[in-house]
Amino acid sequence: MTDLVRTPSRTAGSVGARWCWTFGLVWTGVWMAQLTPFQFVLPLQIAAATTPGTDVDWLTGVVDFGAVSGISALCMALGLPAAGALSDRTHGPFGRRRPWIAIGVIVFAAALVMLAGQRSVVGIAVWWCIAMLGFSAVTAALTALIKDRVPHRQRGTVAGVMSMAQAVGLIVGLGSVAVLTLTAHVAYPLLAVLLCVCAAPFVLSSRTEPAAPRRQVVVDRNAPTTRQLLRVHDFRWAMIGRVTVNLGNALATSLLIFFIQFDLGLADPNSALLSMTVAYIASVLSVSVLCGWLSDRVGRRKPFIVASAAVQATAAVILMCSDTVMSAVAAIAVIGAGYGCYMGVDQALGADVLPDAENSGKELGIMNVALTVPPAVSPLLGAGLVAVFAGSFDVLFAVSGVLIVAGGLAVLRVRSVR
Repeated sequence: MTDLVRTPSRTAGSVGARWCWTFGLVWTGVWMAQLTPFQFVLPLQIAAATTPGTDVDWLTGVVDFGAVSGISALCMALGLPAAGALSDRTHGPFGRRRPWIAIGVIVFAAALVMLAGQRSVVGIAVWWCIAMLGFSAVTAALTALIKDRVPHRQRGTVAGVMSMAQAVGLIVGLGSVAVLTLTAHVAYPLLAVLLCVCAAPFVLSSRTEPAAPRRQVVVDRNAPTTRQLLRVHDFRWAMIGRVTVNLGNALATSLLIFFIQFDLGLADPNSALLSMTVAYIASVLSVSVLCGWLSDRVGRRKPFIVASAAVQATAAVILMCSDTVMSAVAAIAVIGAGYGCYMGVDQALGADVLPDAENSGKELGIMNVALTVPPAVSPLLGAGLVAVFAGSFDVLFAVSGVLIVAGGLAVLRVRSVR
């Protein structure tokens, strides 16, 4: 089986500025609640729970964090397609996706509140996995709305809004926690509240999506399975490209604090990490929406994705050669620009290659495994590479560059998108 019959999307006319604004706001809250713990709060909480009151060897701390991330990645790999499939089968006055956005936000926020009181690695792992199941429900439903509601000519722009929301969510979350020096006991509840506040306008708006009458969501017994989807040529190569690019980017960025401390030799890496984070986010913000909009204007996706991969791979080489904080910051800014361009276009490409509009929630849920799981497993993989090669980060960055190039080239195999 190499292809599936495409069913038409029920996408109506253009989505307006209000819809795009609230869509971006809910994504900002989701990324804030997911990335801030993952980048900052969760690793410190796990290190404190592993050996409270003592200094932890950095590799041991990364492995513990990587183990928790790996388990949560499995939860996301199962939760994303399951949540998408359930939303495909939902009907009622609130539409197919909106109920699952609301359910996901509630589960996600409640799990974050429970995380605040955890002092054991097991407790942290359990509640972080529950949080990621809520995250999966939200993201599966939100991304399915791109196929449901956004016409082809606007998908690049909306994908750019998603990418911009990721950067804004990270900088607002990290800035709030770092500037206010919040502990896990305060940071998690604050993030839960901000998540709910950001999601409320989109969830409560009647313009989010039309009602889904029962006749439109009859369960299709012949809907393609995951194995069948991966045998569809364009879907498979889009998945391969997304996995490799996101894994390569995550390997280059997930262990930066350890690179600063142990490779560049800074005793206090926090200020340098903040500079890198700001440079990365500024680059993402500056190009994501622009590249998405340009891809809509010219009607092409592939050139932007290939160019973004080349830019990120170049930055990985710069990181390999970096021996100062300034050169490393410059390299991270270049990676951010490349990844911003990639994210501004790849979500649109993902929606474009879906073979079945009626099962877009499940299909995009499967595809989003390639977006969310690689960053979750990258700390453990990265720590393994650094450990095997005697603490050298050069191999880590080299592998990162190779993966990103491979991902960019994989997209060239997609036939239905230019």
